[in-house]
Amino acid sequence: MIVRIRSAVIALAIYIPFLLIGGGYYAFAMWVIGIIGLFEFAEMQKLNIFNHIGFFSVVGLTSLLIPQMYMPEILKQGNSEYLFYICSLMLLVFTVFNHRKFNFAHAAIIVFACIYIGYGFRFLILFREMGLETILYLLVVVWSTDSGAYFVGRKFGKRPLAPEISPNKTVEGMIGGVLTALLVSSIFVVLFQPALGVVNQVWMLTIIVSLFGQFGDLVESAFKRYFNVKDSGKFLPGHGGMLDRFDSLIFASFIMMFWINLFR
Repeated sequence: MIVRIRSAVIALAIYIPFLLIGGGYYAFAMWVIGIIGLFEFAEMQKLNIFNHIGFFSVVGLTSLLIPQMYMPEILKQGNSEYLFYICSLMLLVFTVFNHRKFNFAHAAIIVFACIYIGYGFRFLILFREMGLETILYLLVVVWSTDSGAYFVGRKFGKRPLAPEISPNKTVEGMIGGVLTALLVSSIFVVLFQPALGVVNQVWMLTIIVSLFGQFGDLVESAFKRYFNVKDSGKFLPGHGGMLDRFDSLIFASFIMMFWINLFR
């Protein structure tokens, strides 16, 4: 527990200054974290991508993760998604000439990882661009959900939520997480008034984001069960890898971006 708390404090001490500064500094921090997450996907497959495969994987991830405003001038003129498509094609080409070590399944998972991490982290950068209060709202909902689900689940949890994927998670914990998020986020919205669109419907956004954040955690557990690993990586002692820490935020960011595009 001491190791877990210590690594969490260190991680927050590094992350929060970038979050507060925002701009290109925050985009750079998310890019670095995204690359670590991409390599964790490869590590779970026992795939070495410290080579040409890794180069095209990182370029593909970057093309989706970095918003256009922070792209190099040469790439601002075109659609960065085309670059992602080219990198995906190159990964498929490598399955032809290196099929014993890099097959179609490897390529498909890496391409999926680029989309999953790339857009998830891109949205986190865009939320920061919308204002500090906007991304703080998302963090408050996800983190309060995690805390509420943990403590309510430990105290009252009886009915397993997904026993074959994550035996310790319960229906009661899930509900407790949503209720905790509603309470904490309501206070946050009153105090800081983040620009989230239809204000009188923010409670609905909180419920949806809280639920999707928990789904993200379960999906990450499903990944690890599929690859037969305990953690996505070892970057954060006591917590696992970067993907283990950002799984809920990635899922929650997708649904919140959908909401903001509808109502903001």
